Amino acid sequence: MAGRQAVLYPLLEFSPVCFFHLHSACLVKRCRILSNLVCGLIVWLLVPGIALASSNLPLHHWSYDALERLVTLGVIDGALIGAKPFSRIQAARYVARAIERVRADEVKLDGREKIADPILERLLVEFRPELIRLGTIRARPDDKTGSLRFGARITSEVDASSIGGGQTVRFRENRGGEYFVNGIQNQTDVRAWAELNEWAAVMVQPKFISNRHLLGIGATNNSDNFYLREFSLKLTYWNISLEAGRGTQWWGHGYHGSLLLTDHAFPMDMIKLGSEEPFRLPGFLSGLGEWKINSFLGRFEENRDFSRAKVFGVRVSYLPTNWLELGLTRLTQFGGRGRDQSFPGVVADAYFSEPNQTGNRDVNEQAMVDFRAKIPKVPYLVPFPAGLQLYGEIGTEDKWSQLPIPSRTALLGGIYIPQVFEGDTMDLRIEYADTDFGRRRHPELTDVWYNNGTYTSGMRYRGFPLGHHMGTDGIDFFVRTTRYLTDTLQLGANFNIQERDRGQPVHEKKREAAVDLTWWYAKDVQVMAGYTYQRLTNPGQISAITPFLETFTPGMTAKNHLLWTAVAVQF
Repeated sequence: MAGRQAVLYPLLEFSPVCFFHLHSACLVKRCRILSNLVCGLIVWLLVPGIALASSNLPLHHWSYDALERLVTLGVIDGALIGAKPFSRIQAARYVARAIERVRADEVKLDGREKIADPILERLLVEFRPELIRLGTIRARPDDKTGSLRFGARITSEVDASSIGGGQTVRFRENRGGEYFVNGIQNQTDVRAWAELNEWAAVMVQPKFISNRHLLGIGATNNSDNFYLREFSLKLTYWNISLEAGRGTQWWGHGYHGSLLLTDHAFPMDMIKLGSEEPFRLPGFLSGLGEWKINSFLGRFEENRDFSRAKVFGVRVSYLPTNWLELGLTRLTQFGGRGRDQSFPGVVADAYFSEPNQTGNRDVNEQAMVDFRAKIPKVPYLVPFPAGLQLYGEIGTEDKWSQLPIPSRTALLGGIYIPQVFEGDTMDLRIEYADTDFGRRRHPELTDVWYNNGTYTSGMRYRGFPLGHHMGTDGIDFFVRTTRYLTDTLQLGANFNIQERDRGQPVHEKKREAAVDLTWWYAKDVQVMAGYTYQRLTNPGQISAITPFLETFTPGMTAKNHLLWTAVAVQF
């Protein structure tokens, strides 16, 4: 590798607040000063500097874990990782930063290289086209360069499952509304992407599923073997990105789940608007750190209480220093057939009005603050070679009307240790999530999270929560560890204890253990396999969507054996 280019990018902020006062006369007096300041800031930020258009990485792509590990190891400094998906160019910038620090001898040879070197080499292969665009590495004669760039990833998975307790299906956590079913099945998809110059990117992901009823539980109603999993068109100007299509997002630092937004539900049709890459404020404000703003407007399914209801989400991510990342997220559900509510006026009205409105102004809201903090090695207190990472989320149903902790609270917290032993490649993650915290403090607040009195189908899409897969009144304790057996072979193991809907007289209890193996057979070929054992007491299934209802079978014990293997080939 040769060549080095410093990448400087003064960027443009997007904030949906600018649009609110344009559509609701009653808000002019309340937000004129704020909106003028924000809009003025946008104009001020229109200075030379362009964000490159780039297609998004799919959620759960191996590079997310790799980048988080390098960030926690201290090989990458200054990265905002709390809002996913990343674009390929955003991920490549973090890789470029790691390369720059290695070249400048800013990364000490103290045992971290045992893990960092093979991970970084693999990332160099994955994001080589983007690193060439950034000028970090030089192009070879056989590299594809030019105004039109494209690629594809084909993934084929075979599942062999045994669902016990007289049941035939079991939902799959964080798999876009999918289920395990008894027997053997195949799922194959092609995720193809193309980029034109520096301003447009398109992605399409058709999928084949051998059991056409696998997505036919509850409200999904999928009766075809082929369907369009995700697709999008993204347009980028300066640092403003406008994207339309079907996709998934994960907001927050939780690994096994996040309180407000994950890919547990089926991909949603949506329009997204925000900053393509992190940016700094201009002038003397640049020292405050980096920011990133994401927003989306999504549409729920037809077969629910209010057909085609909408959800608007906005997230502000902030990196004041290299060791701390903060995030603020808010979701607002509104509209639908029979409700005279228009965007963005109803959202602006909800932001500036009292909580729990009634009548046609009523909306369903969730909010969350989250953080990620890197703790260095401290003798006797933090004995791990590269320190550890603490992360957490605190969320509320409806407005944050009670301080410091709202009555309808949910919590998530975790510890991530990127290197447990010096000179070794083992990591460890411990995570706990709790949507039952508010009910235990206020027993009258049962079935609050992801539910709503007006929108009786809840903050769910096709029966699945937009947020954590455990749903309402649940607790989830999760442990994961991985270790590289060789530079190209990784072994992982999970342990999970979960209880769902604890406010009911009968609720589900789960004990789960899992192992998985990932082999980078070649630079463009990845082979994966895994086995999961589940023991469920009082297993539950969705029995109604409008209003939402999940039925638990009392006295039943189900033992599930879930085996899967997959091959991914990238072009």
